[in-house]
Amino acid sequence: MQRRRLLAAGGAVAGMLALPGRAGAAPPGQTTPTALGADAVYFPETGHTVSGEFWRFWRTYGLDAFGFPISEPYEDGGVRNQYFQRVRFELPPGGGVRLGLLGIEAGGAQPPPPGTTPPPANNPDVRFIPETGHTVTGAFLPAFNRWQAVLGLPVGPEQAVPGGYIQYFANARLEWDPAGGTRLGLLGSELAAQRGLDTKAVAQPAGAVTWGNYVAALVADEEDRRAFGVRIAGNAGFVPGANERWVLVSIGQQRVIAHEGTNSVLSDACSTGAAYKGLSSKGIFAIDRRVPNEVMDSTTIGYPKGHPKYYRLENVLYTQYYNGGEALHYAWWHNNFGQPMSFGCINLRLNTAKWLWDWANFGTRVVVV
Repeated sequence: MQRRRLLAAGGAVAGMLALPGRAGAAPPGQTTPTALGADAVYFPETGHTVSGEFWRFWRTYGLDAFGFPISEPYEDGGVRNQYFQRVRFELPPGGGVRLGLLGIEAGGAQPPPPGTTPPPANNPDVRFIPETGHTVTGAFLPAFNRWQAVLGLPVGPEQAVPGGYIQYFANARLEWDPAGGTRLGLLGSELAAQRGLDTKAVAQPAGAVTWGNYVAALVADEEDRRAFGVRIAGNAGFVPGANERWVLVSIGQQRVIAHEGTNSVLSDACSTGAAYKGLSSKGIFAIDRRVPNEVMDSTTIGYPKGHPKYYRLENVLYTQYYNGGEALHYAWWHNNFGQPMSFGCINLRLNTAKWLWDWANFGTRVVVV
């Protein structure tokens, strides 16, 4: 089931490569680390290899969006090209990878039907594209929202064809039928055949891993990350993403540990909430507010001036809020790190707070256990 899901989800497959290492990984020289770190992948299904910048670009959306490679890379007018079942990759000198305009080259560009007017702006089931005057609607709209960067803008209207519907976009074609649902059409294969492109299979080059081995490594890595999440947070459902930056706060150990994927990249003593002040909340949170320098006043957490727990602290640096009034921040007023000291926040040394400020951002998850 996992293998099938990874094959189907281009974005999921895309985001799991080149891990710096994983918990429980095989010793160096075995299949998994090599497959995960590969920069060239051979597809026995079609007998072609995707490598370098093309491979890194392919991973962004994966099999669903691009399909298998059907040619080797070749030069055309100084531009490096490679055909896939659904698209064509292009790499101009000094530029980044782009998609060829296959939808236009296939003759899909048409003017909007006469009398076309923009639909009401509050209609969530129709999206009007003013640049081309065409609309995307029905079953094609969710696909367009998901794959707009791959498809480009619509260049023709939705058309009825035997058994279903199609619509051309600048780079590709969407198709729908009752049996298969919505998908990107095999426009790359069609145009490659029309142009007589050499699509014969070639031998697997030295240093390339197979697509099957790569997928197997992805599945194994996901299983490792799930197991790692259980060890960290029990059954809370925490699974660190491959290469995801996230922060672990251990109340029991009084430590803050920054992670990338399953690898720790920084660890230092911290001070969490003291029992007589207010314990730090446990859970899975995300940074939603950042203040480089602020005044912290206990009136914001219910302790007015004159209360025994009242405080007012100026020049609190590198504050990153993740749970209402709880935050990671520098605490200049004590040097007792490693012992609970705060009103619920995570007190940090200056160097640690600055490092986390530069490394983390909005959305960075904070796991407090």
